[in-house]
Amino acid sequence: MEQNKVLSIIIPTYNMEKYLRKCLDSLIVSDEKMVKLEVLVINDGSKDSSSQIGHEYESRYPQTFHVIDKENGNYGSCINRGLKEATGKYVKVLDADDYFENDVLCIYMEFLAQSDSDLVISDFDIVNESGNSLSEFTFNLPTDKQFSLKEIPDAMNTTLWHQAITYKRTIFYNLDYKQTEGISYTDDEWVFKPLFVTSNVVYFPQLLYHYLRGREGQTFDPNVLRKTLNHKLVVAKEMIGFYVKYEKSCLPRNLQFVTEKLLKRVQGVYHDHLVLYASIDSNRRIMEFDAYLRKAYPLIYEGLGRSTNKYGCRYIHHWRKCSHSLYTPDLIASRIKIKIDSIVKAGQVKYVAMPSKLKRPK
Repeated sequence: MEQNKVLSIIIPTYNMEKYLRKCLDSLIVSDEKMVKLEVLVINDGSKDSSSQIGHEYESRYPQTFHVIDKENGNYGSCINRGLKEATGKYVKVLDADDYFENDVLCIYMEFLAQSDSDLVISDFDIVNESGNSLSEFTFNLPTDKQFSLKEIPDAMNTTLWHQAITYKRTIFYNLDYKQTEGISYTDDEWVFKPLFVTSNVVYFPQLLYHYLRGREGQTFDPNVLRKTLNHKLVVAKEMIGFYVKYEKSCLPRNLQFVTEKLLKRVQGVYHDHLVLYASIDSNRRIMEFDAYLRKAYPLIYEGLGRSTNKYGCRYIHHWRKCSHSLYTPDLIASRIKIKIDSIVKAGQVKYVAMPSKLKRPK
């Protein structure tokens, strides 16, 4: 491929024949833009026709589309291979069951051609199988200047998902970046590790990315999540290890942002194990992880003890105080409230009285 690409798009692909055409069609722009676009379809050992579909687009648009067929290694292996192949000024990940807003992509490429920022943030939404928007994520950020991670409001930290992120490819030259292979949920590494060396940020205030939620077999499918909770523990350990190794070399103005992002992500792992998918096995795994944190990274351990969930509960602290019992009152209250939230959201009732606050054991 030519070396004058503005944007390289990495598409990890495994058995996505149902969705891949819609994904790739969303990337077909004018001939002028196509020569500036690089699309890397990383076929991760698919057993369906995903590879064939990708090669069809490669035949039609050889200057833009490139299919890489490889043995199955899960999501991280696709990103690692894509980074090796990418030649664009900027690089972005697009999941094969998602798609871009085509008209916005044209404007976005013009924006990137003029940009010199390390990180570009853009808007995205969550859609269902019918393409209906379920929720939209827009960012209240400056639109007329570069800014630093330090200037991003704390509330936006947890919604800065990979769907919103595009990196300048050259930042990876000075970063020992490798995404964990063989497991799911490693996109958390993509929105964490590069931030250590991100000097400046710019905001593109248009909705570019459509993120599909609700398909069977997706990593956010509750049945899949329940079976792969241990993957989240592996990713959390990798992120913690990276943080400890590179904390001193992190840009000083970025340190608070990445620290908060790490704590929120690790807190989410506790939430999944203790609240959403609580079981004897999940409790045992998170107890082992908690003991590992206490010994190896006491500052992170203590930070989690001070953290609260969206209901204001310090459930990790009280779970520890109650000898790691799944029946800690804060945990029970959180499960009840989440259940009520889901019922109200589904429209089954208009109002449910919240249970009174349970008394914590002394």
